[in-house]
Amino acid sequence: QQHLQKACSSRPPTRPEEAMGRSGRCKALPLAALAFLATSAARWAFVPPARLATRLGSHTTAGQSQGDPLSVPLQASALLPLLAAAPAEAAGDDFAGAFVAYGHYLALVLATACLMTERLTIKPNMTQEEETRMQIADSVYGVAGLLTVVTGYLRATTYGKGWDFYQHEPIFWLKVTLVAIAGASSFFVTAMIVKRALAQRDAGDQRIAPVSEKLAKRMTSIINAELLAIGSIPLTATLMARGVWYAEWFPWQAGAASAGLALGGLGFKYVKEALDWTEDDAPKA
Repeated sequence: QQHLQKACSSRPPTRPEEAMGRSGRCKALPLAALAFLATSAARWAFVPPARLATRLGSHTTAGQSQGDPLSVPLQASALLPLLAAAPAEAAGDDFAGAFVAYGHYLALVLATACLMTERLTIKPNMTQEEETRMQIADSVYGVAGLLTVVTGYLRATTYGKGWDFYQHEPIFWLKVTLVAIAGASSFFVTAMIVKRALAQRDAGDQRIAPVSEKLAKRMTSIINAELLAIGSIPLTATLMARGVWYAEWFPWQAGAASAGLALGGLGFKYVKEALDWTEDDAPKA
């Protein structure tokens, strides 16, 4: 006890400035660790949320440009409100993004189901009930196609990896081109169904001429092409999501031009073919 008393008595008294310095450093250490974890997470995240990444980047660059050791606790204190608000903001974006993705997948499944219904229904000499089934399936297919385009646009610009990624991904534009081919090819089938429905309406109770073998073969071949195009879309989606063939130099105008040419060129071809269709000189598949 005497030795302890001597040691305590020989120890110089702690000045108030030193006590405050130790207390400040002890308080700054957890804040500095929190700031380090936050900046590291933002740096190593593959695709951070756009708004959060922008706000985090503005605070970290401000502290780095000052070059002051005290900027670490200042960054930490500035990041605390952001970190508190980030989970709620990210949860809202994830919730909306999940519904958009679900709508996109549902639209593709629905479009495939409609095409399969048309493929199994189309045949020469269809009954009135079968032609009505074709009309319903084709109408639902149009709604599914519109839903695919809308949800795909939202995923590419808002809820996916971002337009900066997709515009330089050639496989993304291949996917868009496949969607355009599937949509343009459907113009012939839709136009023929509408023509026959209008003819039946004008004929009243009298039955119009049934679907010929040539027309059934032509519609079957086009529906097969649509199924092939839609069946290739999931493959392009998986490759695109992994960044296969991604190239910073690839111009988005080239990809958009290919999709536009496919939609415009094939659309015009199939609509014209449907309007000019005759049973005598029907084009071969």
